[in-house]
Amino acid sequence: MPKSFNLAGTEYPLAHLQSFRVTVPAKDPLAVPAVLQVTFSDHVYSVKWDDAAHTAEHLIGGNGDPRAFCPVRYGCSIELPALIAYHVGGKAFLGRDGNGVWNHFFYGEADGIQYPVYFRLGRADRIPDVHGILHVISAYQNPELFARNRFQAVKFARLVHQTCPPI
Repeated sequence: MPKSFNLAGTEYPLAHLQSFRVTVPAKDPLAVPAVLQVTFSDHVYSVKWDDAAHTAEHLIGGNGDPRAFCPVRYGCSIELPALIAYHVGGKAFLGRDGNGVWNHFFYGEADGIQYPVYFRLGRADRIPDVHGILHVISAYQNPELFARNRFQAVKFARLVHQTCPPI
């Protein structure tokens, strides 16, 4: 993750999207809490490239998936670490993301608009003292997102302990 992005002379710091660790409480009193390493994709502050709408100064990446910096997504992303820290003690939901792919997500809100935070969860076999990786693949405002009760919900701690149980 770069340290910042410059668009038209305005510097947008990205320090809030640096990887961090979060502890997920155990789902039962005899279990061990799980430690997750949280990482972010550039999709949390960028949109799909559009030749008609974007110029070279918007370009992020270029590794086969060019993206354009989005000030709106960037603004919403500032709250992601706090939103994740809050939701690890609650529920995750299962639904289709903007590409129609089934993913788990946290049901958040940004500026009064539904803000799903889509993520992948996997084991962290090579990181000492970490049980799993929570990779945020995308997060964006979606005013058309169905109400929470329309999605399959699971306690996040249960999902973590099933996917990447602490040993």
